[in-house]
Amino acid sequence: MGRLAFILLDGLNFETAQNHLGYLEHLVDTKQCAKLHVNGELPSLSRPMYETIFTGLPVSLHQITNNHINRLSNRTSIFDLCKTAGLSTLAVAYHWISELYIKTPFNELEDIILQDNSKKIQHGFFYYEDTFPDSHLYSIAYQMINKYHSDFVFIHPMNIDYNGHLYGSKSKEYSIATINNDLYLSTMIPFLLEKNYSVIVASDHGMNELGLHGGNSSLQRESLMYVINDTINKDSVMTINTLQYAPLMCKILELEPTKDMVELEVKFNEK
Repeated sequence: MGRLAFILLDGLNFETAQNHLGYLEHLVDTKQCAKLHVNGELPSLSRPMYETIFTGLPVSLHQITNNHINRLSNRTSIFDLCKTAGLSTLAVAYHWISELYIKTPFNELEDIILQDNSKKIQHGFFYYEDTFPDSHLYSIAYQMINKYHSDFVFIHPMNIDYNGHLYGSKSKEYSIATINNDLYLSTMIPFLLEKNYSVIVASDHGMNELGLHGGNSSLQRESLMYVINDTINKDSVMTINTLQYAPLMCKILELEPTKDMVELEVKFNEK
């Protein structure tokens, strides 16, 4: 089985990613990383897109249609597939992930730390304020990866999205939050590669200049995905949509996709 670390930079649009993720763009320039243009599914909102990302289903099928729908997922997710295959999972993420895949409503006193081998996510740290520092989140992820050696790791910082909402996607604050994540990734990614993880860095949706997302404009929908894997084709930039995330994760983790997932369009070279 493969090992995968998936880092979701919440609310990062295409333009800002390309302009300010200098370390990742270096990996692309040196053919160490594939770069995929993502034309995101609609609505370009977080909770619906989390479910789409992890199940491979459009909103019209999984029915998490907006951010106010707070219930457990009733579809097969990547976390379910990992558990069935005997793979261990770790999430260092916003509490909406816990509410989709562990329990809801989230209890701020009881549910921050997860250690339960019976769950589809066995180990977790879930924060509940958008201002929780990304720097701290990466440090916690680093420590938990070292401790648990999980097969599938999900890391989910929120400060880019938070600053986008406050100041808009053309702001200095939004750019600085992105640059900071590039800094943290330039330490985290070499660490993950040493641990024999493939790495995906992507976003759930974009952000417009007014600090809004949910709609159909390019700033709200378009983002980038970076994939570090020995066999993925790195020669060209292709366009995918959010429905490709789940089958791509299945491919890297060597899991059988569900029958409802779309066919994977991302190209891999033969080993």
